[in-house]
Amino acid sequence: MKPSDQASLTIVIVGWHSHDQMFDEIGADLQKAGHRTVRYPLRETFAAKADALKDADVLLCVGNCPVSRQAIEAAPRLRAIVSAVTGIDGFDMAAATERGVVVANAQTDENIIGMAESTVLMIVAALYDLNDAQDRLRRSLPRPDPLRTRQIRGKTIGFIGLGKIGREAARLLAPWGATMQYSARRDADLAGLPPMRRVGLDELLRTSDIVVVLASLNDETRGLLNAARLRLMKKTAVLVNMARGGIVDEPALIAALRDGTIAGAALDVFTVEPLPADSPLRTLTNVVLTPHMIGHTWEAHHSLEVATRDNLDRALAGREPRYVINPAVLPEWTKKWGRGS
Repeated sequence: MKPSDQASLTIVIVGWHSHDQMFDEIGADLQKAGHRTVRYPLRETFAAKADALKDADVLLCVGNCPVSRQAIEAAPRLRAIVSAVTGIDGFDMAAATERGVVVANAQTDENIIGMAESTVLMIVAALYDLNDAQDRLRRSLPRPDPLRTRQIRGKTIGFIGLGKIGREAARLLAPWGATMQYSARRDADLAGLPPMRRVGLDELLRTSDIVVVLASLNDETRGLLNAARLRLMKKTAVLVNMARGGIVDEPALIAALRDGTIAGAALDVFTVEPLPADSPLRTLTNVVLTPHMIGHTWEAHHSLEVATRDNLDRALAGREPRYVINPAVLPEWTKKWGRGS
């Protein structure tokens, strides 16, 4: 961490189990650079303290940390919230933007690639019934009759959300011979991609063989795929959720997987994480489960630390962070806190 060219600042750091070592090292470097750090080991401890950001200049956390409007409005010195991952779903973005607080994340190229490649992996694992194939080998069982696995070629893949990860996944899937379509609030940048229709969500669900969830979690998408919408899907369809568990009504999905409303699912995210030991999802044979880490490659994890440190360095020095989520604040932010990038 570089020494700041401004006065000593206060950085609040909220721990998260997979990032604690990184945060320890960053905190030590911030202190060496002359800054003050306040560490909350758990997000629950941070959320329970109403004035946790009262003296904070910068908040460092991960995107699922609950950062409410109340907390932001009680932080007169707060200039930046830095998420050490791509997610920002715990932040009140409207409040941050209204208060001129810049929000930065770590959506690096390596993270995008890892998530896109793992999206393809989960699609293939679901269609080719990878869980059952491994189980049959371990138990010396014969192959099923009739065969249940299905190829991608000739199928229709529907993306719910087509941001950077979705576009990279579509680029990787282009040679597989599937038709692709997407549902989003606005037209996506399709440069370098095969033709893709933008369709309404209900049409996408009715016509897709593979439904891939890659949307952000917000007030509009929370519970988006409820029981009624799951019933729109083909009985032969699979659902792949690589975004956030809260976008899918989990009890409704469990029911749909049990009663054959849909053929299967591949899930890297859940309503409650880690997935509870007694979750019915663990008992289902037609679902692939991974613990919100399938796309977290070594390369991606290393890049997150590099991006996080860079975002912090720049915010502390009054420079525009590299990965800004709410760029509308930058003109006023730069006037208030320092110089431009």
